[in-house]
Amino acid sequence: MSGTLLGSVQLSTQAGAFVAAVLVGGGLALAVVAAIMRVRTKQRTLAEILDDTMGTAQVPVEVVSESPERGELSAVTVRIAGIFGRMDTSGALEQRLERAAIPLRSGEYIVITAAIAGMLAVAVGVMIGSPIGSVIAIALVASIAWYLPSRRAAKRIKQMQEQLPDALALMAASVEGGQTFQRSIDMYRRDARPPLSDELDRVMAEVAVGSDLVVALENMAERSGVEDLKWAVEAVRIQQSTGGRLAPILHTLADFMRTRQEVRREVQTLSAEGRMSGYVLFAIPLFLVVALEMKDPGYLQPMLHGVGLIVLIGTAGLMGLGFWIVRRMVNIKV
Repeated sequence: MSGTLLGSVQLSTQAGAFVAAVLVGGGLALAVVAAIMRVRTKQRTLAEILDDTMGTAQVPVEVVSESPERGELSAVTVRIAGIFGRMDTSGALEQRLERAAIPLRSGEYIVITAAIAGMLAVAVGVMIGSPIGSVIAIALVASIAWYLPSRRAAKRIKQMQEQLPDALALMAASVEGGQTFQRSIDMYRRDARPPLSDELDRVMAEVAVGSDLVVALENMAERSGVEDLKWAVEAVRIQQSTGGRLAPILHTLADFMRTRQEVRREVQTLSAEGRMSGYVLFAIPLFLVVALEMKDPGYLQPMLHGVGLIVLIGTAGLMGLGFWIVRRMVNIKV
C-alpha cells in the first residue's frame, strides 16, 4: 500500500514538473518570439515606407524612432540577440538565414533555438527520467535548427532556378519590343511569383535609391546563391560594357538554363536511393537509443561514464562522419 502511494506521489510530482517546464519554457519562448517579431514588424514597415516613392504611405512615429521606448521588452531582446549574434563570427548562419528568407538575424535565431532546446530538454528529461534523453533532445533541436535554413535555402534556390529561364525569355521579348532592360525587369516583377519577385523587388528598391542596375543584380545573385543567376548577371555586365544586342544573349541563357535543369532532375532521380540510404542508416541508432531508454531507463547508464562515454562520443562522431561521406557521394552539383 505504501509503495503504491509512493509511486503515485512520484508520478504526480513528475507530471507537475513536466507541466511546469512546458509552461515556463513555452512562455519564455513565446515572449522572445513576440518581442523579435515586433521589432521585425517595425523594420518591415520602415522598408515599405522607403519603397513608397510617391509618398502616399502614412509614417507612424514609433516606426522612425531611433530606439525602442525605455523599459520595452524588445530593447532587451535586441541586446541579447546582439550578444548571441557574435557567436556567428564567420557569418555563415546569417547568410543561410538570408538565403532561406527567414526574417531573423543570427543572434535572434540562436536565442529562439536555445529557448526551444531548453524547454524540450527539461520536458524529455522529466518524462523519461534520464539525462541522456535531455542530451538527445538538445542535439535534435540543434540539428534541426542548423539544417532548417539550409533546407529552406536549397528549396528557394531550386524555385528560383525553375523561374529564371521563363523570366529571361520574357525579359528578352520585352527588350526586343523596345523596352529597356531595367523597364523589362520592373514589368516582370509585378506579375511574377515569389521567390524571384521578392528578389527583383529588392533590386528595384536598390536602383530607386541610386544603385547601379548591374550592381543591384550582382547583390541579388550573391544574396540568393543561384549560380545560374551569377552567370546571367556577368553576361549582362559584359554586354553593358562592350555593347551589342541584349535580347539574343538572354534567349541563349534561358535555353542553357533549361538544359541544366533537365540534367539536374535526371541526377536527382539517379541519386535518390543513395540519399534515402544515408537518412535510414543515420536514424536507426538514434531510434534504438530512444527505444531502449523508454523500455529500460537504466540500460544505457554504463555508457554515461568512463570508457562507455568515450565509446558513445566516438560512435556519434563516426555516425556524423559516415552521414557526411554519404551526402558528399550523392550530392552531385550540375
